Amino acid sequence: MTNLYAVILSLYMAAPALAQEVIPPRSPLSYSLREYGLILAIAMLGGFVRWYNAVRRGESAVYDLRILVGELFTSAFIGILTFWACEAMSVQPLVTAALAGMAGHAGVAGLLWAERVLKRFFERKYGVEPTDRAPLGDK
Repeated sequence: MTNLYAVILSLYMAAPALAQEVIPPRSPLSYSLREYGLILAIAMLGGFVRWYNAVRRGESAVYDLRILVGELFTSAFIGILTFWACEAMSVQPLVTAALAGMAGHAGVAGLLWAERVLKRFFERKYGVEPTDRAPLGDK
């Protein structure tokens, strides 16, 4: 009889956990074009603002569209990666959009920062010797 009470009490205590809806993980192909379009637009707007600020500071020429296109594509790439990371961590949609815009504005600088962080991590954890440049052979 004690075992029966233990089973009933266990089911009663576990009922809220069992009643929660289990959301299956989504793949990158399960998002709508509307969601991707919004994230891309926000991230690319961040890249455009970065390019515009560079033009205002005199670091880039207005007519050099290669730099603008490079900023936009890099911002889109970083924005999508940020979107996927936020979705994997179940971040709220408005925060996800804000982070995608900020990541898009960071663009190439954000990629270089991540590269430096990962390089230091591997150097410390696995004892990889830091190198200045890749060997290109004898000249």
